[in-house]
Amino acid sequence: MELIDGLMQKVGLSKEKAEEVLKFLKENAAKIPEWVGQNETLSKVADKLPGGLGGKLFGKKDGE
Repeated sequence: MELIDGLMQKVGLSKEKAEEVLKFLKENAAKIPEWVGQNETLSKVADKLPGGLGGKLFGKKDGE
């Protein structure tokens, strides 16, 4: 899976840890937009994603 491979290669996680991260993300998928909105750095990153991708991923609307 691309996400697990990316976590292993880019972050240096073991396959087991990467799978735990994926499980956590799946279990908390509905909460992630709220977390991103509360984190100034993540919010800025989301704002810079092309084509409104930040809004699609993090539930942000134009102008937020």
